[in-house]
Amino acid sequence: MKMFCPKCGREDEDLFKGLCKSCFLKEFQMVKPSNEMEFTVCAHCGSILSHGKWYDSELRDEELVEKTLVENIDANELVKDLEVIPEILTVRGSIFDCMIHVEGEVLGETLVEEHAVEVKRNRTMCPDCSKFASGYYESVIQIRADKRVPGDEEIHAIDDIVRNRTRKLSEKNRMAYIAEVMTLKEGVDYYVGSYKAARSITNAIKDVFGGVVKESPKIAGRNKSTGKDLYRIWISLRLAAFKKGDFIGYGTNIGRVSGFDGNKVFMKDLDSHKTSSVSWRDYDKIELLAGEYDVKKTTVTSKTPRTIQILHPETYEPVDIDLHEGISDLEIGVEVDVVEINGKLYILY
Repeated sequence: MKMFCPKCGREDEDLFKGLCKSCFLKEFQMVKPSNEMEFTVCAHCGSILSHGKWYDSELRDEELVEKTLVENIDANELVKDLEVIPEILTVRGSIFDCMIHVEGEVLGETLVEEHAVEVKRNRTMCPDCSKFASGYYESVIQIRADKRVPGDEEIHAIDDIVRNRTRKLSEKNRMAYIAEVMTLKEGVDYYVGSYKAARSITNAIKDVFGGVVKESPKIAGRNKSTGKDLYRIWISLRLAAFKKGDFIGYGTNIGRVSGFDGNKVFMKDLDSHKTSSVSWRDYDKIELLAGEYDVKKTTVTSKTPRTIQILHPETYEPVDIDLHEGISDLEIGVEVDVVEINGKLYILY
């Protein structure tokens, strides 16, 4: 319906909210930004706070300012093809003086606006970094060994695994950090920020050294908001009483430990000379029979089609051993390694 514009007096005009098109567009605002905006960034890790939650971010302050300007602009529903260009004019400490350049189409006409806005940067510390700074931890990895103390080489190698695994995990989990390391006479304790990270680190160690893992939750306090108990988890990784190169018995089998992984102990049978494995679940059924230090050297003194004779490394008495494929190529006078287990000598090869 054509009507009279009360502002300019034009007649026979289509009215928009009581005004002709020309007067309406002169008073029309495409966007109405707040004069003051702000964003919050963690001063330690650079993460940003958005809608009450913290998110990882690698954006520079200038990029965060522009992001804040664009995200906090409400456009009128009549605007089409809106284009917003933020511009930082000056920086005063934590205050960014900005200009927002806006262009869009309204009722078939192109409009341009500019708005001066002040953006404030708030620096604080996110909850994860606050926990890190306070030495917070959710779990403790305890490295021990059964019936012995972990050796220096083992501890150094475990330290490397812990550092490398933690570095990898921290790329996606800020709570993957070592809050403290305590060296004790019986082993080492690693205080880990995240229980999830602690389990991953423990598994990485177990994949190399094997062992038996047990977890023990302990009450560390009470959540004031929920009233529920808070727990810390102690993860005990107990290395085996034996190491690679030692000699063990499992059932009727006697073998030399050839290696470990997270699931099994591998050994080479001294009688059949075949490689077999034992699950860590059956660790209590494994017996340490001799150590690598019990290996002695002796000499082959004679050889028949069925036996080979060596000297006992301590009594020097001759000992006959049945010939088999593994030792059939040994010649008289050759020096060999032997180990004595339960009164029986075995030639090692």
